Amino acid sequence: MAIRSGKHSSSTAATHAKDFERLLDLEDFSSLLKTPTGELKPVQIFTVDGGPDENPRYHKVINYAVQHFLDHNLHGLFVASNAPGLSKYNRCERTMSRLSKEMSTLLIPHNKFGNHLDSDGNTIDVELEKENFKHAGECLADVWSGMVVDKFNVVAEYIQPDEELPDLRAVSPKWYVEHVRESQYMVQVIFFPSVKKKRFLKSSLD
Repeated sequence: MAIRSGKHSSSTAATHAKDFERLLDLEDFSSLLKTPTGELKPVQIFTVDGGPDENPRYHKVINYAVQHFLDHNLHGLFVASNAPGLSKYNRCERTMSRLSKEMSTLLIPHNKFGNHLDSDGNTIDVELEKENFKHAGECLADVWSGMVVDKFNVVAEYIQPDEELPDLRAVSPKWYVEHVRESQYMVQVIFFPSVKKKRFLKSSLD
């Protein structure tokens, strides 16, 4: 769980890309993401909601998928979403209810390091506000990190709003046509060996 301040940060294709890179450094996810020799598994599959920050039809999402593919020398990367009305089958969404339950009795002070608001509730100290939000996020991370869901440990971290986000790498139109396939609910970035490329292109046109 990547916890961000809703006021000072946002959920975008770039932040999701940053979160994926962070997963690669966490020991808890090593067996899921990597081979026994420590290399990233050559095929990665992301299942996402259809929001604009992760929808596989949106160019920013596709471009970051391409970047993961290139940066980690993958053989295939797939980003798939549920059709409208079927998000209830998203396993992550169903898991969130258990995390929400832990928040129902959690009280976190908004002014741990001092009051950053005036009498009308307006922010008067942005840096102090960020520190208070950070404290709240870290408290929430501590609570969630003590949980076990479906026999898996929950890993939660507060992410600073001024984090450095990854830059996009540009690819040529020729490379894009050869390696990227788009559809309504999925985008795939695949390495096609040259001996199979013509066969695939012909079958896709048929």
